[in-house]
Amino acid sequence: MKNNRDFDKIIDRKNTGSFKWYSENHGLEEDKIIPMWVADMDFRCAEPIVNAVVKRAEHGIYGYPIRDDDHGQCFIGWQKKRFGCEPKLEWISYAPPGVIFAVDIMLDILTKKGDKVLLLMPNYDPLFEMIPKSGRGLVESQLIIGEDGLVTIDFDDLESKLKAGDIKMMTISNPHNPSGRVWSREELSKIAELTEKYNVFVVSDEIHADFIAKEKGHVPYYSISESAAKNSMSCYSANKGFNLGGFQTSTLIIADEDKKAKFDEKIVISQTRLDNIFGSIATKVAYTDPECEAWIDDAIEYVEENKQYMYNFFKENIPQIKAIPSEGTYLVWVDCSGIGYTTGKQLEDFFLNKAKVEPCMGYEFGKAGELFVRMNLACPRTILEMALNRIKNAVMEKEK
Repeated sequence: MKNNRDFDKIIDRKNTGSFKWYSENHGLEEDKIIPMWVADMDFRCAEPIVNAVVKRAEHGIYGYPIRDDDHGQCFIGWQKKRFGCEPKLEWISYAPPGVIFAVDIMLDILTKKGDKVLLLMPNYDPLFEMIPKSGRGLVESQLIIGEDGLVTIDFDDLESKLKAGDIKMMTISNPHNPSGRVWSREELSKIAELTEKYNVFVVSDEIHADFIAKEKGHVPYYSISESAAKNSMSCYSANKGFNLGGFQTSTLIIADEDKKAKFDEKIVISQTRLDNIFGSIATKVAYTDPECEAWIDDAIEYVEENKQYMYNFFKENIPQIKAIPSEGTYLVWVDCSGIGYTTGKQLEDFFLNKAKVEPCMGYEFGKAGELFVRMNLACPRTILEMALNRIKNAVMEKEK
């Protein structure tokens, strides 16, 4: 590891208001449950971020903030350096409450009750739950998991669903949540071709884009083509890659002038036009300080080693459980269909009450995830080892 960071250090998050470690039942003791569910990291943030937030906090006045003139340029600079793309400044909008809030606003702009929205499934539950809850119709196109574990899009099914009509919007996660699949330019170009053909607007949730190895590469949806940019909203945030979820910020790329104007108007009406005072500072530092880029590169490397440890552990100790290879994010989609349960609720009972490990349950991501779990590997190696051994012991006990 280039900068010898201490990602192995276990930091006690109890009594810090942590959503991940929210319960007194969570902990590393034998009778406690190890949480590996919600997508935040058990790593201390990069020091330049911590220092900048502390310095601002010491000022002592926390009134309404405004963005510096160079805020958008910081984002553009990061996109150019990290992904080789340079969005136009006039395409940038902000939604301080976060990406899901931004998607919900665009859903309201583009659709009315009764309209249909298409998602590739399984998918992050807030992305599809908002659709029926808002009176829209959810159309699902199921992803395919091949024999090699590669997650792919069924383009024949996708086109048949788009061709059927009445679909106004399609939402994708890029990279994909929960599987960690990093979509290729070819795949995204095919989505762009089909959605433009059938006049369907694309919302691309790219909140995990920062947590992809630079050599692997991330393809922003807006970068596919000028027409793809005009027919989409790409959603970003430093929250996932730099562990800033508590600051609730997001940056959007909306190239269509009319849709951007409507989006910005909604933001003003809802009184959410002003950033979280610390989130704005943290985001700028994350995207501009070289030490922060070095930190995220090291974090990605550390988590990749965690992934390899998990793959090998399952193969050698619990071959009934199969992890889907994760190309990006710190999430792993795990197939538990081989351990003998027939419902997601049975599997949930096994993990919580037998193994004492709490993943995200796959049924939360749609019917196709019924016998899967999503595990967050952004944790010290010793915690991962402890969790995997608990799962192994619980499987062995079940099979006695």
